[in-house]
Amino acid sequence: MPRQTIKIKEFTIMFNDDGCDKIGKFMTPIDPDRLMYKNIMDSNCIEQDILPKDNINDAIDYLKNNRVPQIEGLYEALFKRETFRHCSVYVSDKNNSKIISAANVGIQHENIDPNELQQLVNFAYEYDGQNKIMVMFACYLLYERIHPHEDGNGRMGRLLFLENVYQLTKSFIPLSTALRHNKQSKQLMNEIFKHISFGEIMKKRQIKSGDAAIYRVEIQEMDLNRFYDIINDNQRTKQQYYTLDLDDNTCKLITKLLNSIRV
Repeated sequence: MPRQTIKIKEFTIMFNDDGCDKIGKFMTPIDPDRLMYKNIMDSNCIEQDILPKDNINDAIDYLKNNRVPQIEGLYEALFKRETFRHCSVYVSDKNNSKIISAANVGIQHENIDPNELQQLVNFAYEYDGQNKIMVMFACYLLYERIHPHEDGNGRMGRLLFLENVYQLTKSFIPLSTALRHNKQSKQLMNEIFKHISFGEIMKKRQIKSGDAAIYRVEIQEMDLNRFYDIINDNQRTKQQYYTLDLDDNTCKLITKLLNSIRV
């Protein structure tokens, strides 16, 4: 199976390029402003967090007027708050009577390097080599796994690498719209994330039927505190977060997802 390896300063992307050339083309939109607004609204709905219209319009103006967006500039336009986090974050997963888990744990906040992340964005906007759509999608996955923001990581990642219709017309991927309206796209995206994310899982202490209610609450609080300790004690290195090695199965899932969107 042919493999492609791309070095981007501190980042490394590896994937199978078989079938990448068969990813469908997306027609150039007639009304990019309207499409951009719809895409951001769909992205907000996915995250169940509707931003003010002024924020959305500011982000659209920013993307339209900057050939290569700066992470801090776009984040400020869209969210109006500090860009990079100073705390641990994770994406919630299962939380039932037996386990509590995280689908992905972001890089330690001490290892967030705004300059290196901007280099990833700069590379994506300058890249004009083979399999551009797959490369852009891989950059998006890297960004999501790193999770540099306290909030808005999904929206930022999609806007920077996939949904900027003004500057990335040829590789434009309306992923937010697909995730909101297409169940299969959402399932495929979840499977892809499982393959590339750094998750955590912890067994809960079992609460007995005879335990008093107040004791149950105490156990639940202790479980949460233990889980937060696991998240805060994340020992994964920056290099682990910066290296994305997509196996054959993951590449096929990505190709299937992209072909379901770019038709």
